[in-house]
Amino acid sequence: MKSTVLLILIFLGGCLCGCGPKTSQEVIQRPDAELVWPASLPGPSRVRWVREFREWNDEVVNRGLWKRFIEALTGKESRFIVKPYGIHVDRQDRLFIVDVGLRLIHFMDLRSRKYSVIPKEGSEVFLQTPIDLTGDAQGSIYITDSEAGVILRYDLEREVMEHWVTEGLSRPTGISYNSTNRLIYAVDSGVHQIIAFGLDGREVFRFGSHGANPGQFNYPTALAVDRAGNIVVTDALNARIQIFTSEGIHLHAFGQPGDTSGRFAKPKGVAVDSDGHIYVCDALFDAVQVFDPNGSLLMIFGESGHRPGEFWMPSGIFIDDQDRIYVADSFNQRVQVFQYLKIQGNTE
Repeated sequence: MKSTVLLILIFLGGCLCGCGPKTSQEVIQRPDAELVWPASLPGPSRVRWVREFREWNDEVVNRGLWKRFIEALTGKESRFIVKPYGIHVDRQDRLFIVDVGLRLIHFMDLRSRKYSVIPKEGSEVFLQTPIDLTGDAQGSIYITDSEAGVILRYDLEREVMEHWVTEGLSRPTGISYNSTNRLIYAVDSGVHQIIAFGLDGREVFRFGSHGANPGQFNYPTALAVDRAGNIVVTDALNARIQIFTSEGIHLHAFGQPGDTSGRFAKPKGVAVDSDGHIYVCDALFDAVQVFDPNGSLLMIFGESGHRPGEFWMPSGIFIDDQDRIYVADSFNQRVQVFQYLKIQGNTE
Protein backbone atom coordinates (compact mmCIF):
# COMPACT_ATOMS: atom_id res chain seq x y z
CA MET A 1 0.00 0.00 0.00
CA LYS A 2 2.78 2.41 0.90
CA SER A 3 4.56 1.70 -2.37
CA THR A 4 1.37 2.39 -4.33
CA VAL A 5 0.85 5.72 -2.57
CA LEU A 6 4.49 6.64 -3.19
CA LEU A 7 4.12 5.80 -6.89
CA ILE A 8 1.02 7.98 -7.13
CA LEU A 9 2.79 10.91 -5.44
CA ILE A 10 5.78 10.62 -7.73
CA PHE A 11 3.55 10.52 -10.80
CA LEU A 12 1.45 13.48 -9.69
CA GLY A 13 4.52 15.48 -8.76
CA GLY A 14 6.10 14.85 -12.12
CA CYS A 15 2.95 15.87 -13.95
CA LEU A 16 2.55 19.07 -11.94
CA CYS A 17 6.20 20.05 -12.30
CA GLY A 18 6.62 19.99 -16.02
CA CYS A 19 4.47 17.32 -17.67
CA GLY A 20 1.79 19.64 -18.94
CA PRO A 21 -0.84 18.54 -21.45
CA LYS A 22 0.38 17.57 -24.90
CA THR A 23 -1.50 18.01 -28.10
CA SER A 24 -2.30 15.08 -30.33
CA GLN A 25 0.48 16.13 -32.70
CA GLU A 26 3.53 16.83 -30.59
CA VAL A 27 6.39 18.86 -32.03
CA ILE A 28 9.49 17.71 -30.18
CA GLN A 29 11.82 20.44 -31.38
CA ARG A 30 11.35 23.93 -32.76
CA PRO A 31 14.13 25.94 -34.37
CA ASP A 32 15.31 29.09 -32.66
CA ALA A 33 14.67 31.06 -35.84
CA GLU A 34 12.61 30.52 -38.97
CA LEU A 35 14.16 27.92 -41.27
CA VAL A 36 13.95 28.77 -44.96
CA TRP A 37 15.72 27.67 -48.13
CA PRO A 38 17.66 29.12 -49.86
CA ALA A 39 18.85 30.95 -46.76
CA SER A 40 21.80 32.95 -48.05
CA LEU A 41 21.27 33.53 -51.76
CA PRO A 42 19.77 36.74 -53.16
CA GLY A 43 16.11 36.52 -54.02
CA PRO A 44 13.11 35.16 -52.12
CA SER A 45 13.09 31.96 -50.11
CA ARG A 46 11.14 29.11 -51.67
CA VAL A 47 10.76 26.53 -48.87
CA ARG A 48 9.99 27.06 -45.18
CA TRP A 49 10.09 24.52 -42.34
CA VAL A 50 6.70 24.26 -40.62
CA ARG A 51 6.63 21.44 -38.08
CA GLU A 52 7.30 17.78 -37.39
CA PHE A 53 5.24 14.79 -36.27
CA ARG A 54 6.75 12.18 -33.96
CA GLU A 55 4.17 11.04 -31.43
CA TRP A 56 0.41 10.57 -31.43
CA ASN A 57 -1.19 11.05 -28.03
CA ASP A 58 -4.79 10.26 -28.98
CA GLU A 59 -6.50 13.33 -27.54
CA VAL A 60 -4.34 13.28 -24.39
CA VAL A 61 -5.06 16.98 -24.05
CA ASN A 62 -8.69 16.12 -23.25
CA ARG A 63 -7.93 13.33 -20.78
CA GLY A 64 -7.83 14.00 -17.06
CA LEU A 65 -4.76 13.51 -14.91
CA TRP A 66 -6.19 10.47 -13.12
CA LYS A 67 -7.14 8.74 -16.38
CA ARG A 68 -3.67 9.36 -17.77
CA PHE A 69 -2.18 7.87 -14.61
CA ILE A 70 -4.33 4.72 -14.86
CA GLU A 71 -3.34 4.33 -18.52
CA ALA A 72 0.32 4.60 -17.54
CA LEU A 73 -0.14 1.87 -14.92
CA THR A 74 -1.99 -0.41 -17.33
CA GLY A 75 0.56 0.00 -20.08
CA LYS A 76 -1.37 2.17 -22.52
CA GLU A 77 1.20 4.53 -24.03
CA SER A 78 1.35 7.21 -26.67
CA ARG A 79 1.90 5.90 -30.18
CA PHE A 80 5.27 6.84 -31.63
CA ILE A 81 6.25 6.79 -35.28
CA VAL A 82 8.89 4.09 -35.72
CA LYS A 83 9.82 3.94 -39.43
CA PRO A 84 7.72 6.22 -41.65
CA TYR A 85 7.70 5.72 -45.39
CA GLY A 86 4.70 6.50 -47.61
CA ILE A 87 2.56 9.59 -46.90
CA HIS A 88 -0.81 10.80 -48.16
CA VAL A 89 -2.93 13.83 -47.22
CA ASP A 90 -6.45 14.17 -48.65
CA ARG A 91 -8.52 17.29 -49.27
CA GLN A 92 -10.13 16.99 -45.84
CA ASP A 93 -6.70 17.40 -44.21
CA ARG A 94 -6.56 13.78 -43.13
CA LEU A 95 -2.97 12.62 -42.81
CA PHE A 96 -1.95 9.01 -43.44
CA ILE A 97 1.56 7.75 -42.69
CA VAL A 98 2.79 4.27 -43.53
CA ASP A 99 4.85 2.92 -40.63
CA VAL A 100 6.96 0.03 -41.90
CA GLY A 101 8.32 -0.59 -38.41
CA LEU A 102 4.89 -1.00 -36.81
CA ARG A 103 3.22 -2.52 -39.91
CA LEU A 104 0.32 -0.10 -39.77
CA ILE A 105 -0.97 3.25 -40.98
CA HIS A 106 -1.06 6.27 -38.64
CA PHE A 107 -4.30 8.15 -39.39
CA MET A 108 -4.67 11.70 -38.07
CA ASP A 109 -7.53 14.08 -38.86
CA LEU A 110 -5.66 17.38 -38.72
CA ARG A 111 -8.90 19.36 -38.32
CA SER A 112 -10.53 17.42 -35.50
CA ARG A 113 -7.18 16.18 -34.12
CA LYS A 114 -8.52 12.66 -33.81
CA TYR A 115 -6.05 9.82 -34.21
CA SER A 116 -6.42 6.14 -35.03
CA VAL A 117 -4.53 3.37 -36.76
CA ILE A 118 -5.27 1.28 -39.84
CA PRO A 119 -6.18 -1.55 -39.76
CA LYS A 120 -8.47 -1.39 -36.76
CA GLU A 121 -7.93 -3.76 -33.86
CA GLY A 122 -9.59 -7.08 -34.64
CA SER A 123 -9.33 -6.67 -38.41
CA GLU A 124 -9.17 -9.94 -40.33
CA VAL A 125 -6.80 -8.33 -42.84
CA PHE A 126 -3.36 -7.20 -41.73
CA LEU A 127 -0.25 -5.61 -43.26
CA GLN A 128 3.07 -7.40 -43.71
CA THR A 129 5.33 -4.80 -45.32
CA PRO A 130 3.32 -1.69 -46.18
CA ILE A 131 5.25 0.77 -48.34
CA ASP A 132 3.09 3.49 -49.84
CA LEU A 133 -0.51 4.63 -50.10
CA THR A 134 -2.83 6.92 -52.01
CA GLY A 135 -6.49 7.93 -51.86
CA ASP A 136 -9.35 8.36 -54.32
CA ALA A 137 -12.20 10.88 -54.30
CA GLN A 138 -14.69 8.33 -52.96
CA GLY A 139 -13.12 7.96 -49.52
CA SER A 140 -10.92 4.91 -49.98
CA ILE A 141 -7.22 4.50 -49.25
CA TYR A 142 -5.05 2.11 -51.28
CA ILE A 143 -1.98 0.56 -49.65
CA THR A 144 0.84 -1.38 -51.30
CA ASP A 145 2.25 -4.35 -49.40
CA SER A 146 5.50 -5.43 -51.03
CA GLU A 147 6.10 -8.63 -49.10
CA ALA A 148 2.55 -9.90 -49.56
CA GLY A 149 2.52 -8.82 -53.21
CA VAL A 150 -0.90 -7.18 -52.92
CA ILE A 151 -2.67 -3.83 -52.86
CA LEU A 152 -5.24 -3.33 -50.12
CA ARG A 153 -8.15 -0.92 -49.92
CA TYR A 154 -9.41 0.73 -46.74
CA ASP A 155 -12.92 2.23 -46.73
CA LEU A 156 -12.81 5.26 -44.43
CA GLU A 157 -16.56 5.34 -43.88
CA ARG A 158 -17.01 1.65 -43.09
CA GLU A 159 -13.56 1.39 -41.44
CA VAL A 160 -12.95 -1.89 -43.22
CA MET A 161 -9.76 -3.04 -44.95
CA GLU A 162 -9.89 -5.60 -47.73
CA HIS A 163 -7.67 -7.05 -50.42
CA TRP A 164 -8.07 -5.05 -53.62
CA VAL A 165 -5.49 -6.52 -56.03
CA THR A 166 -4.16 -9.97 -55.19
CA GLU A 167 -2.95 -11.30 -58.54
CA GLY A 168 -0.44 -10.15 -61.13
CA LEU A 169 1.85 -8.34 -58.70
CA SER A 170 5.39 -9.21 -57.68
CA ARG A 171 6.60 -6.45 -55.31
CA PRO A 172 4.33 -3.39 -55.35
CA THR A 173 5.87 -0.26 -53.87
CA GLY A 174 4.94 3.28 -54.97
CA ILE A 175 1.33 4.19 -55.73
CA SER A 176 -0.57 7.30 -56.83
CA TYR A 177 -4.07 8.26 -58.01
CA ASN A 178 -4.94 10.32 -61.09
CA SER A 179 -8.23 12.09 -60.41
CA THR A 180 -8.71 13.03 -64.08
CA ASN A 181 -8.77 9.56 -65.63
CA ARG A 182 -9.61 7.86 -62.30
CA LEU A 183 -6.73 5.42 -62.60
CA ILE A 184 -4.44 4.24 -59.86
CA TYR A 185 -0.81 3.74 -60.87
CA ALA A 186 1.36 1.32 -58.92
CA VAL A 187 5.07 0.58 -59.18
CA ASP A 188 5.90 -3.11 -59.35
CA SER A 189 9.59 -3.08 -58.47
CA GLY A 190 9.90 -6.84 -58.89
CA VAL A 191 9.09 -6.78 -62.61
CA HIS A 192 10.34 -3.22 -63.36
CA GLN A 193 6.95 -1.96 -64.51
CA ILE A 194 4.22 0.59 -63.82
CA ILE A 195 0.69 -0.82 -63.72
CA ALA A 196 -2.54 1.18 -64.14
CA PHE A 197 -5.70 -0.03 -62.40
CA GLY A 198 -9.30 1.09 -62.58
CA LEU A 199 -11.15 1.71 -59.33
CA ASP A 200 -12.67 -1.76 -59.65
CA GLY A 201 -9.19 -3.25 -59.19
CA ARG A 202 -8.88 -4.47 -62.75
CA GLU A 203 -5.64 -3.89 -64.61
CA VAL A 204 -6.04 -1.42 -67.48
CA PHE A 205 -2.49 -1.43 -68.87
CA ARG A 206 1.13 -1.65 -67.84
CA PHE A 207 4.38 -0.33 -69.25
CA GLY A 208 8.12 -0.68 -68.79
CA SER A 209 10.66 -3.49 -68.76
CA HIS A 210 14.05 -4.18 -67.21
CA GLY A 211 16.85 -2.11 -68.71
CA ALA A 212 18.47 1.30 -69.00
CA ASN A 213 16.96 2.61 -72.23
CA PRO A 214 14.30 5.35 -72.23
CA GLY A 215 11.09 3.86 -70.87
CA GLN A 216 12.86 0.96 -69.19
CA PHE A 217 13.48 0.62 -65.46
CA ASN A 218 16.00 -0.83 -63.07
CA TYR A 219 14.04 -1.31 -59.86
CA PRO A 220 11.67 1.66 -59.87
CA THR A 221 10.48 2.49 -56.36
CA ALA A 222 8.20 5.53 -56.27
CA LEU A 223 5.95 7.64 -58.44
CA ALA A 224 3.81 10.76 -58.39
CA VAL A 225 1.15 12.19 -60.68
CA ASP A 226 1.56 15.88 -61.50
CA ARG A 227 -1.21 18.45 -62.13
CA ALA A 228 -1.14 17.66 -65.86
CA GLY A 229 -1.63 13.96 -65.22
CA ASN A 230 1.92 12.98 -66.15
CA ILE A 231 3.55 10.13 -64.23
CA VAL A 232 6.88 10.93 -62.57
CA VAL A 233 8.84 7.80 -61.63
CA THR A 234 11.93 7.24 -59.48
CA ASP A 235 14.02 4.80 -61.53
CA ALA A 236 16.20 3.95 -58.54
CA LEU A 237 19.09 1.82 -59.78
CA ASN A 238 19.29 3.77 -63.03
CA ALA A 239 19.70 6.86 -60.80
CA ARG A 240 17.23 8.93 -62.75
CA ILE A 241 13.71 10.31 -62.88
CA GLN A 242 11.52 9.38 -65.84
CA ILE A 243 8.35 11.20 -66.92
CA PHE A 244 5.49 9.61 -68.85
CA THR A 245 2.07 10.66 -70.07
CA SER A 246 -0.99 9.28 -68.31
CA GLU A 247 -1.10 6.60 -71.03
CA GLY A 248 2.46 5.49 -70.30
CA ILE A 249 4.16 7.18 -73.25
CA HIS A 250 7.73 8.19 -72.41
CA LEU A 251 8.37 11.95 -72.44
CA HIS A 252 11.85 12.48 -71.03
CA ALA A 253 14.25 11.60 -68.23
CA PHE A 254 16.92 13.30 -66.18
CA GLY A 255 19.58 12.37 -63.65
CA GLN A 256 22.65 10.18 -63.41
CA PRO A 257 24.56 8.47 -60.62
CA GLY A 258 26.96 10.55 -58.55
CA ASP A 259 27.59 12.29 -55.27
CA THR A 260 27.38 15.90 -56.42
CA SER A 261 24.43 18.29 -56.62
CA GLY A 262 21.90 17.35 -59.26
CA ARG A 263 22.95 13.70 -59.34
CA PHE A 264 21.47 10.77 -57.47
CA ALA A 265 23.06 8.34 -55.04
CA LYS A 266 20.01 6.64 -53.52
CA PRO A 267 16.86 8.30 -54.89
CA LYS A 268 13.60 7.35 -53.21
CA GLY A 269 10.36 9.30 -52.89
CA VAL A 270 9.24 11.79 -55.54
CA ALA A 271 6.56 14.51 -55.51
CA VAL A 272 5.47 17.46 -57.64
CA ASP A 273 4.24 20.88 -56.46
CA SER A 274 1.63 23.11 -58.08
CA ASP A 275 4.24 24.78 -60.29
CA GLY A 276 5.53 21.48 -61.65
CA HIS A 277 8.74 21.41 -59.61
CA ILE A 278 9.92 17.86 -58.96
CA TYR A 279 11.14 16.97 -55.45
CA VAL A 280 13.32 13.89 -54.99
CA CYS A 281 14.42 12.43 -51.64
CA ASP A 282 17.95 11.07 -51.64
CA ALA A 283 18.53 8.73 -48.72
CA LEU A 284 22.32 8.82 -49.05
CA PHE A 285 22.58 12.62 -49.30
CA ASP A 286 20.01 13.08 -46.50
CA ALA A 287 18.46 15.85 -48.56
CA VAL A 288 15.66 16.75 -50.94
CA GLN A 289 16.65 17.99 -54.39
CA VAL A 290 14.25 20.20 -56.33
CA PHE A 291 14.22 20.30 -60.14
CA ASP A 292 12.25 22.22 -62.72
CA PRO A 293 9.97 20.21 -65.06
CA ASN A 294 12.85 19.81 -67.53
CA GLY A 295 15.20 18.36 -64.94
CA SER A 296 17.39 21.37 -64.17
CA LEU A 297 18.40 21.57 -60.51
CA LEU A 298 16.81 24.52 -58.71
CA MET A 299 17.75 24.02 -55.08
CA ILE A 300 18.49 21.52 -52.31
CA PHE A 301 17.16 21.58 -48.77
CA GLY A 302 18.19 19.48 -45.81
CA GLU A 303 21.41 17.87 -44.62
CA SER A 304 22.44 15.02 -42.33
CA GLY A 305 21.33 15.45 -38.73
CA HIS A 306 18.51 15.30 -36.21
CA ARG A 307 17.44 18.92 -35.85
CA PRO A 308 14.53 20.55 -37.68
CA GLY A 309 15.26 20.69 -41.39
CA GLU A 310 17.84 17.91 -41.18
CA PHE A 311 17.33 14.31 -42.30
CA TRP A 312 18.48 10.79 -41.65
CA MET A 313 17.48 8.51 -44.53
CA PRO A 314 14.52 10.46 -45.97
CA SER A 315 12.29 8.13 -47.96
CA GLY A 316 8.72 9.06 -48.84
CA ILE A 317 7.53 12.53 -49.81
CA PHE A 318 4.09 13.97 -50.52
CA ILE A 319 2.87 17.45 -51.51
CA ASP A 320 -0.75 18.35 -50.79
CA ASP A 321 -3.11 20.81 -52.50
CA GLN A 322 -1.76 23.69 -50.39
CA ASP A 323 1.82 22.94 -51.43
CA ARG A 324 2.72 21.61 -48.00
CA ILE A 325 5.63 19.20 -48.33
CA TYR A 326 5.61 16.13 -46.08
CA VAL A 327 8.89 14.20 -45.84
CA ALA A 328 9.22 10.80 -44.16
CA ASP A 329 12.46 11.24 -42.20
CA SER A 330 12.71 7.50 -41.66
CA PHE A 331 15.65 6.94 -39.32
CA ASN A 332 14.82 10.07 -37.30
CA GLN A 333 11.40 8.45 -36.74
CA ARG A 334 9.41 11.49 -37.75
CA VAL A 335 7.62 13.26 -40.57
CA GLN A 336 8.76 16.81 -41.26
CA VAL A 337 6.47 19.35 -42.88
CA PHE A 338 7.62 22.22 -45.09
CA GLN A 339 5.80 24.87 -47.10
CA TYR A 340 6.56 25.69 -50.72
CA LEU A 341 6.53 29.49 -50.90
CA LYS A 342 4.82 30.07 -54.20
CA ILE A 343 5.59 33.24 -56.12
CA GLN A 344 2.65 34.29 -58.26
CA GLY A 345 3.41 34.42 -61.95
CA ASN A 346 6.77 32.66 -61.61
CA THR A 347 7.34 28.92 -62.04
CA GLU A 348 11.14 28.99 -62.01
